Amino acid sequence: MNPLTHILTAVDFSEPGRAAFDHALALSRMHGAELTVVHAVPGDRAFEWDARERLDMIWRLRQAAEAADVRLKVSVQHGDPAVVILLHARARRPDLIVLGTHHRTGLGRLRFGSVAKRVTLRATQPVLIVPSSHGRRTAESLLSFDSILVAVDFSAGSLSAVERALSLANANSRVTLVHVVPSVPVASVSRYSYDLSEPEYQGLLARDARRRLQDIISTEASKGRTIHARVVAGDPSREIMRVATDVDADLILVGVTSRGAIKRLMLGSTAARVIRTAARPVLAIPELVDHTTVPLAEAGQPDIAA
Repeated sequence: MNPLTHILTAVDFSEPGRAAFDHALALSRMHGAELTVVHAVPGDRAFEWDARERLDMIWRLRQAAEAADVRLKVSVQHGDPAVVILLHARARRPDLIVLGTHHRTGLGRLRFGSVAKRVTLRATQPVLIVPSSHGRRTAESLLSFDSILVAVDFSAGSLSAVERALSLANANSRVTLVHVVPSVPVASVSRYSYDLSEPEYQGLLARDARRRLQDIISTEASKGRTIHARVVAGDPSREIMRVATDVDADLILVGVTSRGAIKRLMLGSTAARVIRTAARPVLAIPELVDHTTVPLAEAGQPDIAA
């Protein structure tokens, strides 16, 4: 991985929060990076809520950082967790954000949403999502990816993800590019592709995708790199997860397309669905690196910053 100097992670009292901290701490130790830990007290609860448990958690985090010889800063803030994380990301400009995910489903997801998803869709830095089911890994194993999967839709974000995957790969890593040709309703096929049948239209899309992936593979082959490619048809997020299982991916990389809030709400996001369902770490690469403003009015002032 490219050298990191500053990593930001968010913790709560859950196992996913601890898993995110463990990964962030291991990466900070490996790179000699400074680690900032953010804890958000939900805005609908009093700031004193679980204060004793919070202080105990912070003490344990400091002990772990001291044992790993990692410089640690901790900030506790009152407000919406996603907004608080984005606020610190904008102000501190970390090289990487590391988050855990709870994999809520059904009514829980509809009510609370996903902090990881909301941060990923708005962050201007790469975001590493660590599922608690993945377990804890040593610092050394975090950089030893035997199998890396990259979802490619040929957007700027996904092409950046390809470059990042190659920077993460070691001499023995298998890097697989996957492009998903979506299923096309017959009505859409007849309107946009004249009289082609659905299989014929999908075949045209698949051949074009293979040609474009081959261009990437040929370019990297000239640099001595070996890349594998797959073109599959179906629902993008489901197919990405199926191929990830097939190749036993240690890490999934997805590009995050820059869209307005309303368009994201209407169209959804393949990256968000992968994050929600993946039982493997996901590294989300933003399409554009700018510094979009996060409303400061949505978060309170820090309680701890040391």
